[in-house]
Amino acid sequence: MTPPAVRRARPLALVALLSLVAACGTSASADSAAGGGSGQLTLHVGDQGKYLQTLLDTSGQSQGLGYRVVFDQFNSGPLVNQAFAAGAIDLGVMGDTPAIYAAAAGVPVDVVGVSHTVGPGYTLVARAGTGIRTLADLKGHKVAYSKGTANQGFLLQALDTVGLKQHDVTAVDVPLQNIGGVLESGTVDAATASPQDLITYGRAHADAVTLINGQQVSSGYTFWLAAQKSLGDPARRKALVDLVGRIITANSWNRTHPDAWIDAYYVKVNKQTPEVGKLVWQASGETEFAPLSDQVVAAQQRQADLFLANGQVPKKVDVSGGFPADVRRDFNPAVAAGQH
Repeated sequence: MTPPAVRRARPLALVALLSLVAACGTSASADSAAGGGSGQLTLHVGDQGKYLQTLLDTSGQSQGLGYRVVFDQFNSGPLVNQAFAAGAIDLGVMGDTPAIYAAAAGVPVDVVGVSHTVGPGYTLVARAGTGIRTLADLKGHKVAYSKGTANQGFLLQALDTVGLKQHDVTAVDVPLQNIGGVLESGTVDAATASPQDLITYGRAHADAVTLINGQQVSSGYTFWLAAQKSLGDPARRKALVDLVGRIITANSWNRTHPDAWIDAYYVKVNKQTPEVGKLVWQASGETEFAPLSDQVVAAQQRQADLFLANGQVPKKVDVSGGFPADVRRDFNPAVAAGQH
């Protein structure tokens, strides 16, 4: 593995924004397909960690499709953006931060779904013995994060609560999958830990200091984006509306069948014990879909402006262009229909 780079972030031009994703991991090839026959329309979906694929299969929502779905697995939201930029996928899921970078880079996508998670999410945790007891103490210390992903947005929002910016800490950019490892190694003083990282590290280091979590500072939105070219094709658009509706229905199933979901995803896919799987599920928080609304746009705009204030984008990003009225009209009914 290439050693994590310690650097001060700087404004990124369009080319750099798109090339950034290549440093964030690698995508897996399309590993499975659902529904439809060989002659039917095929939707290529950018998934992360087999989450969406498992959700649709376990809930039964991948059955009876009038089209074929191919899942491409990626290690992060920035890589999903790369696939969109290459015209390789029709639909993809990512956190709020990579959605901002997509808007900044002019990736031709629109938001077709928004889910909101109410739970701790990411947590800023500091190693014992570093002298870090509060967020303000992070100034000048090494903090692990993953550039372009939702945990970078979480870090900026957390720092902002005490008047700090990213340049006030030594930001150590590492792939999402390695954040727990660099914290354990002692090469950083603090990290933006996922629920699984926090549980693993906390069990081995009871004296670790938790500073703040995503529930305290973040909107918690996840964005479901569709390629504008795909939306412009009536048949493909109809299939996307149907698939997003199935995703929302599957998410409702997930909330009412926690044991089945924990076994299917955390145990069988992520290879965790049932005990740890339940802890990670609880720490991840409950997810519901929200309408594509002005409230969502405003929350995303506030974060985009925070990125500008931190020098992470070269100019102001207007996120409203990714929420066109016709997309809201066609996709919002699925939210009400699927929440039960």
